[in-house]
Amino acid sequence: MALAALAAVRELRPGRALRLLTRDDPALLLRSLNLQLRDALAWDGAARAEGWEATVRLALDTPAVDALDALTRDHRRLDELLGRALRRLNAGDPAGARPMLELFAAGLRRHVEAENRIVAPELGPQPAVEPLEIMLHEHDQLLLQLDEVEKCFAEAPAGGAPEAWEVEPLVAILSGTLAKHEHREEGSLFPLWAARLALRPAAERQALHQRVRDALAG
Repeated sequence: MALAALAAVRELRPGRALRLLTRDDPALLLRSLNLQLRDALAWDGAARAEGWEATVRLALDTPAVDALDALTRDHRRLDELLGRALRRLNAGDPAGARPMLELFAAGLRRHVEAENRIVAPELGPQPAVEPLEIMLHEHDQLLLQLDEVEKCFAEAPAGGAPEAWEVEPLVAILSGTLAKHEHREEGSLFPLWAARLALRPAAERQALHQRVRDALAG
């Protein structure tokens, strides 16, 4: 696949789709790129007389397939919110960052609740207890760090916001903790859960998916 096409795929935005015409099957390159982008892409393709045609879009523009896919997508949504807030803080605009941080805080708490209270009891820690214990411990860390960010805003003068230099380091630490947590969770715990989920009847998988979707929506 041409480098220009790969660059175009990297620049895909929500609601947009990219049609690729290639001489060879692009699936291998797309899978490799998708790995780099943390499963951000979705595509379908077929052989044509003159080569291959594939339509690529963001995974967020397609329905989640199960509870774990919904949680993974929510990771990306939370990352984007926190990243936007951090950019506003880096620009010296804590008031502009505040609405994004409030959305992030509500979303993170719903996400933690969905994993702790719905998925973990359903899919269980056995036979690997350690990945689940790590997840639960890191959830506690994330919520404590979030509390510090919110405290910084709460202690600002009425109707105002803290100075950017006061809150930016706290958000940067939270962002780093979240990124490491998501990487470990998706790499160690989610594969275990996916294997157990695959053994469940379709109706149970669908019911769990719906419960997680409802929890994430609030």
